[in-house]
Amino acid sequence: MNLSAKDFQSIKMPLMALALAVAASLTLLAITDRKLENSEKNYRNQLTTLTEARSRYQRSGEERETILRYLDSYRALEKIGFVGTEQRLNWVESLRMANKNAGLFGVDYQLTAQEPFPFAVNDNPIASQVRQSRMTITFGVLHEGELARLFSALSAQQPGLFSLNGCSIDRAGRQGDPQPMQANLEAKCELSWLTLEPVGGKS
Repeated sequence: MNLSAKDFQSIKMPLMALALAVAASLTLLAITDRKLENSEKNYRNQLTTLTEARSRYQRSGEERETILRYLDSYRALEKIGFVGTEQRLNWVESLRMANKNAGLFGVDYQLTAQEPFPFAVNDNPIASQVRQSRMTITFGVLHEGELARLFSALSAQQPGLFSLNGCSIDRAGRQGDPQPMQANLEAKCELSWLTLEPVGGKS
């Protein structure tokens, strides 16, 4: 079928209207796609936020259970002076009482500055928080068995947590047979007093 110029003229307006309608539809479709994409993005973000919030809530519950499970043990360690700042006056007073209770002849001591505890387990998260203060004590004894009596008496005072690094005993120039009721030997021992600084505590 052949169309004349008059026919083209007659369908010109409908074609323009159709073109405008198609353009408007395409524009609306593009806007709708963009809004849908933004809505999906917002949904994913909100879902991620919700998942993180649930995870934090779950972790907080687990942390609370852990705290409650070990709270009594933690407070017990605080009470004996292991957790927190070092209690040097308590150590010295406990040593004095241990000497008295063990029936010995007096104890001299020297304390070093606090330093990292070298035997803490490296893969333990709190290892870097364990500190030690080394104490050298010198005291007279009747015989070797009195060393154990002194340290048993010291432990009974519950002055904190300590480790015995080593001891040496000599006659300190004394000659002749051991005498009763006097210091026949001189003992020298090294202790490490241990403390754990909580997070946020004094470094």
